[in-house]
Amino acid sequence: MAGSYGAEATQGERYRLSFTVGGLLASQGRALAEMYLNHLNHVGGGDAERSPQTEVGKSIVAIRQQAIEENVLAIRTDSANRRVVAETTRRLSALTVGELAYLAGPDSSTSDREALMWTAMCRYYAIVGEFAGEVLKKHYLTGNTHLDFEDYDRFIADKATWHPELENISEGTAKKLRSNLFKAMVEAHLFDKNSNTVVSFLPSPSLADILMKRPDSFGFFPMRESSL
Repeated sequence: MAGSYGAEATQGERYRLSFTVGGLLASQGRALAEMYLNHLNHVGGGDAERSPQTEVGKSIVAIRQQAIEENVLAIRTDSANRRVVAETTRRLSALTVGELAYLAGPDSSTSDREALMWTAMCRYYAIVGEFAGEVLKKHYLTGNTHLDFEDYDRFIADKATWHPELENISEGTAKKLRSNLFKAMVEAHLFDKNSNTVVSFLPSPSLADILMKRPDSFGFFPMRESSL
């Protein structure tokens, strides 16, 4: 899990396993994305930092303390505010400047913003992205749209063969990770918790154009790329 910011690559590394807070964090992501873009405009970042295809990465740290002090997310307690700001900025760090601009801009729909925050979660947490591709999307493509906790537990058991850190977390933490992932899928409208079924996804033309710059992102969604 080299580094605390940016998309996660797990070759020979331990998984990041801190997605115990907040579900999808879509509204929080939009608010902090807008704050980050205002920061870039104010400080006049270099060409590389402002390029639409540049990953935000650790530069997102520049707004974290201000977001906490000003309580931009309007969270009642200081400890919860710090946790949610930290978690949201970490996920945003895995998006590009262009994706953040669309997330914060006036042209993005609610569903587009939710999809971008799902993309951020999948990139930042490799295990979430792998679950999305190997379980969520696969269920959709094979016509087996039923999905439940047992599918997740089998997925984790398989991954634990190569990632012993998955066996070393407490039962309570394991349950929090599972419930928060399913909460995020529900909030992204990719999963119906009442029927335990996968919900198909079709991006708007604007979002499809943005994600096409990193086409592996479509692997996080229950969809057929041929539908684009």
